[in-house]
Amino acid sequence: MGVHHGQVLRILRDEGPQSRAILARRAGLSATTLTHVTAQLLADGSVAEVEPAASSGVGRPGLAIRLLPNAHHVAGVHIGAGLVQLTVTDLLGSPKAAASFEFALPDTSPEAVTARIADEIEKLKLLARTDHLLGVGVGVPGPVDAGQRTILASINTGWRNLPLAGMLERRTGLTVVLEHNVTAMAVAEARFGLGRGVPALLYVYLRSGLGAGLVVDGVPFRPGGHGAVELGHIQISQDGPRCSCGNHGCLESYVNERVLMRALGLEGSAPADLLMQVENTDVWGPTLARLTDSLAIAISLLTPDLIVFGGHLADAPESLFAHLRKHLPPRVMPHMRDILRFERTAFGSQPGAIGGAAVALDHFFYSGARY
Repeated sequence: MGVHHGQVLRILRDEGPQSRAILARRAGLSATTLTHVTAQLLADGSVAEVEPAASSGVGRPGLAIRLLPNAHHVAGVHIGAGLVQLTVTDLLGSPKAAASFEFALPDTSPEAVTARIADEIEKLKLLARTDHLLGVGVGVPGPVDAGQRTILASINTGWRNLPLAGMLERRTGLTVVLEHNVTAMAVAEARFGLGRGVPALLYVYLRSGLGAGLVVDGVPFRPGGHGAVELGHIQISQDGPRCSCGNHGCLESYVNERVLMRALGLEGSAPADLLMQVENTDVWGPTLARLTDSLAIAISLLTPDLIVFGGHLADAPESLFAHLRKHLPPRVMPHMRDILRFERTAFGSQPGAIGGAAVALDHFFYSGARY
């Protein structure tokens, strides 16, 4: 029966308040089944009855059903190479509290990171004024297993076959689901940001590495049940510098935070406005050319309608976007040229944590699993 609850909840999330008649039609449910589902959702406090918008019809229309965003909350976590960001959000991915902390690699064990995450979640619950969370979604720097319980291989942290979901569950007493961190960002953008209603969304994120995530028709693209979109590991030069993956000449070996900081002579400094600084150096032209080459390949293979940029790319100078809008369309198939859009993320500096929350909401609420 939970699948019907999930159908109704997703319609209310995406389309706002609806009459019972419209909900039944949109969800393909009988009036009897819809009545049963809405009765349970009303009793649970997830939805409420509201007066419908003004109607020109005869007689008094029935009450509409509306999602109550603050009825439940989830925690979202983003783990990067040396950085953790956390948030507690409502049912529409709106943050109620947020935190972050750094950790040293390779000195800090995953057990220590997990313990700190659990402590921070408890603090966020107090700040968000909620004593209950539906669960925790964690975006991790690498592919995860098909059951979304284990990090298979994280190059930038050195973690392999790490059962992080179980580790965090034992610390928090909450159910945990994992997702590749940039895929989680793409999910957030598709559910609550710029990608709502977009058939195919590609998210590109630059921090310590260069990652990508893809959502097609609302479904995260997870090739093989676990794979990520490895944009950063497209090989653009066979005799290029050695990459962290062991190959040579990957895009990420040219375009990552550490390499760009070194080129600016700023190693050890805070990488604020990194690409703004790079723009005025000899590094900018080759960096932009390599990124453009790789995006052209990704667009031809994945055919996204929208590319969203996060991390340093979200803070990049407008010249980056002007360059992409000018030079990428001629390099892709004609049918892609008029529909392709490039945008900065809608979620500012916290796309990863909100991504984790979006994954948690998908699994623990909008799937109908709790009913």
